[in-house]
Amino acid sequence: MAAADSLLLCSLLWISSLAQGKELIVTCIQSEECVLPCHFESDGKGARIMWYKKKAVVSCTRYGDTHFVIGHNSPADMYRGRTDLYADQVLQGNATLLLRDITPQDQGKYFCITMTAPRTDESGVISLVIKAPVREVHIERLGDSVSCSAGGIYPAPAVSWSTEPPTDAQNLQNSTRTQINLWGFYDIHSSLRLLGNNAEDLTYICSVTSDMNKRTAFLKHQAPIQASPSGDVVIPCGFPVPRSFNLTWSFNRLEPILSLSVSGQKAVLSVRGRWAAHVLNRSSPSSGLQLHSLQLQHQGAYTCELSTADETHVSHTNLTFTGDGESSGQVFIYVVVIGMLSYFLLMSYGTLVFLLLKLRRQDRGGGGQEPSTELQELNQSNGGVEINTAR
Repeated sequence: MAAADSLLLCSLLWISSLAQGKELIVTCIQSEECVLPCHFESDGKGARIMWYKKKAVVSCTRYGDTHFVIGHNSPADMYRGRTDLYADQVLQGNATLLLRDITPQDQGKYFCITMTAPRTDESGVISLVIKAPVREVHIERLGDSVSCSAGGIYPAPAVSWSTEPPTDAQNLQNSTRTQINLWGFYDIHSSLRLLGNNAEDLTYICSVTSDMNKRTAFLKHQAPIQASPSGDVVIPCGFPVPRSFNLTWSFNRLEPILSLSVSGQKAVLSVRGRWAAHVLNRSSPSSGLQLHSLQLQHQGAYTCELSTADETHVSHTNLTFTGDGESSGQVFIYVVVIGMLSYFLLMSYGTLVFLLLKLRRQDRGGGGQEPSTELQELNQSNGGVEINTAR
């Protein structure tokens, strides 16, 4: 009965707050803590703070002496563990709500109701607006098309394509799909067919725009590079170098080679695994990826990805070995094979000499006896050529 009375009281207070007609708009960014302000006149002894959204309890807590309050309301499941108040400031009149892990479902009108022994206060309407900027744009080539995607954006974003050098906009026919994910944010995916015979000479540019920001991704293919095994090579990244950036190099798109993070005068370089023996530490966006002591297994596609606050630059370069390098590898194989054959021939010759010497010793010891069984077998193995041990 007490719980029912409390719920009725909270509902009446919610209706009363609607009648106030005052509205405060609060905009919160996804992944950040959201602050909904609320202040009241406190007697410093006790207070009950209640937050509502569409009659659903967001937060309902007591502080100090609250003997005047009947019953208790628990928050709705969707808000459990996501709300807090400044507990040490409530009795000073601060009922501000902290809301974490916000999603578009949290948008709407909120109401703050404070109860103290002498009075009950209602806030005006607090309208929460959720926004999620474009944080990252992925661009890659898939067969005969270029793909561009971004996710976790709110409200719905838009995508646009261009090239460098510029191309007639009518030739930039793309297919774009926008959908809402499980958390209520927008994911966008767009693909553009490669443009004719000069596709490899163009830089493809994809821009994703929300009402908060715009982020652009660039994709281009560098001219192939030839090198020789055991030699050195420099693979360019091919983009202007900003003051602060994050850079990654990868091999065949999956294997990381190195990462470089630069912020002002501070730089952190990390080289991965087997590449430590082949990467020069002076590799940078301006000087490119510098490799030495190359091996046949280093042939393949190298990808440079450089990211700044607003842009992502991706370039692909294919590394192949010259014919001389392949000939060198074949010569090495021939040398190994010839060496093995020579080894077996020498072993066979040594075995033959050993048997001959053994037969001669037996002949000296046995006088005019018939040739030994070993000698007969040896004569047979030599194709009928008789080995005469008589003197």
